[in-house]
Amino acid sequence: MRAPLPPSRPFDLDLPPPQRQPVIVVPAPPAAPPAAAAPSAAAGPAAPSSNAGTLLAIEPDEDEGPEWPKLTPGQKAGAEPQFDPDEKPEKPGISTDPGTSIVCLPPSLKAILNKIVDRFGAVKVTSTWRPPWRARRGSYHKRCEAMDFRVPGVRPRTVLDYARSLPEVGGNKVYWNGLIHIDTGPRGPW
Repeated sequence: MRAPLPPSRPFDLDLPPPQRQPVIVVPAPPAAPPAAAAPSAAAGPAAPSSNAGTLLAIEPDEDEGPEWPKLTPGQKAGAEPQFDPDEKPEKPGISTDPGTSIVCLPPSLKAILNKIVDRFGAVKVTSTWRPPWRARRGSYHKRCEAMDFRVPGVRPRTVLDYARSLPEVGGNKVYWNGLIHIDTGPRGPW
């Protein structure tokens, strides 16, 4: 069974055009083994078959997506966000995750990124635009007016405190996994 690829995003102008679109092949679900013979009445009640009524499990749609790490056992929400103090940036300045582009960001968010780079040396942008099915209702990511990023080797709360001191920062938050969110919405944490 073949599934078509989603359309490319219009703001990915900084990526080279693909030579040929790859085909995604979705394998068919495995065939269920033949049912065993019905047990005799003398054998007692039948045990439920492990493959009877098998349903395919569908992963729940989360805002952050399945690739985001989960809380570790014993870690509480609101605790110090995770970060690697020994992480080195790939390069100085602004870098992005594969498939992420900062081209669509409004000038105010680009200016904030540049100020953070001037202060800390490097920024890794992990998310900007998200399609409507991948973002929460009312998310500024749908309009490319929000970004998630991290500064390698720097405590996330230190970066967020600096970002909050900038008057042009709107909505802001630090996630437990160390990513920082900034958007063009009303000023304040959420």
